Amino acid sequence: MEESRKRRNRLWRKAPVTWILIAVNVLWYLGIEGFRGLSVTGIVQSGALDWPDVIYGGQWWRLFTAMFVHLSFLHIGLNMVSLASLYVVEWLTGSFAFLVVYLISGLMGNVATLLLSSHQTMAAGASGAIFGIFGVALYMSFKGILTKAARNQLLVMLVINLVYGFSSPDIGNTAHIGGLVTGILCSAVLVARPQLRISRVVRYLSILLAAVCVIALILAVPGHSLAVGT
Repeated sequence: MEESRKRRNRLWRKAPVTWILIAVNVLWYLGIEGFRGLSVTGIVQSGALDWPDVIYGGQWWRLFTAMFVHLSFLHIGLNMVSLASLYVVEWLTGSFAFLVVYLISGLMGNVATLLLSSHQTMAAGASGAIFGIFGVALYMSFKGILTKAARNQLLVMLVINLVYGFSSPDIGNTAHIGGLVTGILCSAVLVARPQLRISRVVRYLSILLAAVCVIALILAVPGHSLAVGT
C-alpha cells in the first residue's frame, strides 16, 4: 500500500499537467457532455468544432473547447490512455513546455480542420493535441533522448491511434496531421534548446494559453449567458 502511494506521488510529481489534462477531459465528458447528450446537437452544444458557428457565428472559442469534447466512450478512452502513456514527454521537457506544445498542437489541429475540411464539418477530440506530443516523442526518439523501450511503447500507441483514425468515419485525420506537424516543429525549438523550456517566455505562454482555454470552456458551460449553442 505504502509503495503504491509513493509510486503515485512520483508519477504526479513527474507529470502533473498530464494528469490534470486527463482529469479535465474526463470531467468534461461526464459532466457537460453527460448533461448535453452525445447526439450531434449535444456534442456541438458541448463545444465541438462546428464550421458555421466558428465562421459565421464568431464562436472562436470552439478552436479550444473542441480539444476537450469527445464523441464516445471509446474515443475518450483511447485518447486518455494515449495521453497517459506520454507522461514521460512531460517529465523530459518540463510541464510548462509540455502544456504549450499540447495546447498549440490542439489549436493548430483544429485550425487545419477548419481550413481544409468541408464547410459543414463538426469535429471534436484531444487527438490533435495528443498527436502534437507524439511529434515531440518522435523527435526525441530521432535524437536518441528516449530509451528504446519508451520509444517502442509510444510507437505502438501511435499506430493504434492512426489505425483507429483511418478506420473510423467519424474521426478527422486532418487534426491528427496538423497536430503532429506542429509538435515536431515545436520540438525543433524547445527540445533543441533546453534553456528555452524553462524560460519565462514559455512559462507565461503556457499560463496565457491555459487561461484562454479556461475562458473558452466557461463559455461552453450550459446556462452561461454566452454559452455556445444556446
